[in-house]
Amino acid sequence: MSLRKWVQEKWVDIGSKRKDGSYAPCGRSKGEKRKGYPKCVPLAKARSMSEGQRRSAVARKRAAGNTGPKPTNVATFAKRKKMEKGGSVGEKYYKQAKEKQAKFKESEKQLDKKYKEQLEKERQFEYLNRLHPEDSTKEYNPVEFLKDGGLIKGKPRLAKRGWK
Repeated sequence: MSLRKWVQEKWVDIGSKRKDGSYAPCGRSKGEKRKGYPKCVPLAKARSMSEGQRRSAVARKRAAGNTGPKPTNVATFAKRKKMEKGGSVGEKYYKQAKEKQAKFKESEKQLDKKYKEQLEKERQFEYLNRLHPEDSTKEYNPVEFLKDGGLIKGKPRLAKRGWK
């Protein structure tokens, strides 16, 4: 687009929408007072923007303020941030995915722990069966085995079963 066309476009302040739906022209006539700092865009762009986009652009412009003799330029459309860095677009879904991943890892750790405990119980039961082969016909029942106490400091507790 040429500079001539750009200047000839009808520029409006999207920060001051009128009740009839039109926008106030960009710039102020002598003595005119308006609430807030203006965010000016071409009328065609203003019409193509959603209400949320307009509000966002005006909020960013007013937050930047005017700290000098020249107006501060602010992008009309905010740039998207990458989701890994916690950007506003997809941030919620990224956090949910992270939480699911953490829960999955935690449940995996718990399953590994239970599996190792079960292996240890079976190893202890086999040890007891090697000590007393006459009782090796009994099936391994983890509940009964735990009731009897299992191993204490590497020595089998045999007194409860009648073993010495």
